[in-house]
Amino acid sequence: MRFQIIKPTGILAQFIKYYWVMEKSSLEDDVCERVIPTGNIDLMFHHKNCFKVKCSDNNTYKQTNFFISGISNSYADVTTNGETGLICVTFHPFGACNFFNFPLLEIENQNISLDCIFGNKSKEIYEQLCVAQFLNERIAIIENFLLSKLSVSAKRDSLFLKSGIEFINQSKGQISAATLSEKLCVTPKTLERKFSAMVGKTPKQFIKIVRFQNILNTFSSANGMFLTEIAYENGYFDQSHFIKDFKSFSGYTPKDFFVNHQCQSDYFN
Repeated sequence: MRFQIIKPTGILAQFIKYYWVMEKSSLEDDVCERVIPTGNIDLMFHHKNCFKVKCSDNNTYKQTNFFISGISNSYADVTTNGETGLICVTFHPFGACNFFNFPLLEIENQNISLDCIFGNKSKEIYEQLCVAQFLNERIAIIENFLLSKLSVSAKRDSLFLKSGIEFINQSKGQISAATLSEKLCVTPKTLERKFSAMVGKTPKQFIKIVRFQNILNTFSSANGMFLTEIAYENGYFDQSHFIKDFKSFSGYTPKDFFVNHQCQSDYFN
């Protein structure tokens, strides 16, 4: 199996964090991985077999060939299904709203097929990806498609979002929605409306995901810190609250997760 990260270039680099690519032959064993909330919206393009998914509520389904994945509150177990060819577009938290003209909260916790959004155009892209022989061709096809859908948000809204996310990032997810609205000089109602529409989560839920991701970052560079210390460093003074939040995002207690899984921190530094 091959896994590769590719950085976008040109104007798309303002909105897209990276592309990640996975390829696996039918002769290799299938792989199952637990996917946890990252705070990012993704576009997925399968040009080989689609993955199987088991959700936290035990519902199972097979992914479609091309879809947008909204920001999730919970985890899922994702399994390859024979020959694999996947390109994923991972947006910055303020990036996806520049390509979709609907409130992004509408796709929260969902995977929506792109043909429901873009119609036959998305099917044309899929056919081109299947015919393309090389990765650079496939990336070019996706980038041309994205550029055709790009409609840059108003400068005022862009600055608002970037400032809000920067405050959340600097606080390591230890800021309340009320404090954030004060720092941005808007009402709590305006803050929630803009975040819901342009990020895809309410400020409160997005902040919780950032704090969870920061816990993973802290652990990966902890130098022998105990989980209790990590919890305190990330604003938890109640161990039961820490364990409950962690389990809702990952399906595991912190101890079980860090013993059995590699860190999947994917925040937007």
